[in-house]
Amino acid sequence: MAMGQWVRARQCRRDFNLQHLSEPNLQDKPSTNPNEKSIVGGEWTLEMSFFADMGGFRLQTKGQDPFPIDARQLLYLVRKGYIQQPVFKPRMIEDKNKVDGLLRIIILCQVSWFLIGVIGRWVQHLVVTTAELTTVSFILCSTITTIFWWHKPADVVMAEIINIDIDINDILTDADQPLDAWKMTPLDFASREEWWWSKAWCNFVNILTNMHISFGSASRPIDRISDSSQRSLRRREQYLFLFITAGCFAIFFVAWNDEFPNAIERTLWRAVCVVKISLVFIMFVFHQIMEAYNVFIFRRRTQGICPSPLTPQSRVLDGMWTPPKFRRLRHVFRRLDKALDGVRNNSPDEDPELYVPLRVILPLYICGFTYFVCRGYILIEDAIALRSLPPKAYETVKWDEFWPHFG
Repeated sequence: MAMGQWVRARQCRRDFNLQHLSEPNLQDKPSTNPNEKSIVGGEWTLEMSFFADMGGFRLQTKGQDPFPIDARQLLYLVRKGYIQQPVFKPRMIEDKNKVDGLLRIIILCQVSWFLIGVIGRWVQHLVVTTAELTTVSFILCSTITTIFWWHKPADVVMAEIINIDIDINDILTDADQPLDAWKMTPLDFASREEWWWSKAWCNFVNILTNMHISFGSASRPIDRISDSSQRSLRRREQYLFLFITAGCFAIFFVAWNDEFPNAIERTLWRAVCVVKISLVFIMFVFHQIMEAYNVFIFRRRTQGICPSPLTPQSRVLDGMWTPPKFRRLRHVFRRLDKALDGVRNNSPDEDPELYVPLRVILPLYICGFTYFVCRGYILIEDAIALRSLPPKAYETVKWDEFWPHFG
């Protein structure tokens, strides 16, 4: 998620800088403070992209309540001439940011000291408990997330309001968009990018919503942009994600030969380590297959060969259409197929963009459940292993062995 937002922010920065836009909209008066320089025109930074993508701007149109817009929607309005490129001042974002670089550095120093201590225990052949390994795994994930979000403002509550004297229906009409077909905001068409993982994620979020678990904004248009949006990754970022995830999961292999309270717990720990690292590569291969499959289906649909996923003929692709030799059971298959429509697309308004075939849903939920079981066992083992720790687990690192004595 953090990597996807970082990739999206970099792309928006390039898009804004390529426009060479120079006319400000929010403020066109120069700052009287010589230490505060206005950021105008093509000087678009990662902070600005993050600020916009997290709802830092709200659009106020004629007769419409203000709603948040992201960086791509902001760029669309600028390109179409509805607004001018906003002027940024460094203090404009700094005043809204609840976490500065110094706090991030302090946190990194604290977690780095813990990692050094764990490495020292491992070098001196002291016992590294499973709870410490789990903590190291969380630290690495959090550190990498912090790196990707280094330029992202934190906990921005107050947004900048952009006022335009234009009706939102006029913007939709000029873009040849239906007036009531949007899902989150009227400008969805300018930035919405659904791919197979984002569709599966929405399917899971809708399940949580049906269980009365609040997830995101329920208003329409939304009052804030969700921080859990799933952005697509390019090929090189996919390999980077694979390397990072596999590295975080491989940490648990350190306890492969450690002392456990009994042989069963050691066997289960080893099995969980193998299953978790296998899930990483299985999901990566599955992702590559889905990308190739989507390209194949897109080409066939553009040629008129493959029907839309919502037509009865397309159910052949999903493996649910009645085979000719089972004509007597055709009504049973049809009822089952109709019941499964609520699984393929469980969005409240049955958004056709959120249709997910069963061949995608079932493997993902099986892998997700397997990961949940493995993660649950690790947390349980972290707690129950404390009942019988070996003596070396209570020894501390002898730092004088790492540093030579002088004098």
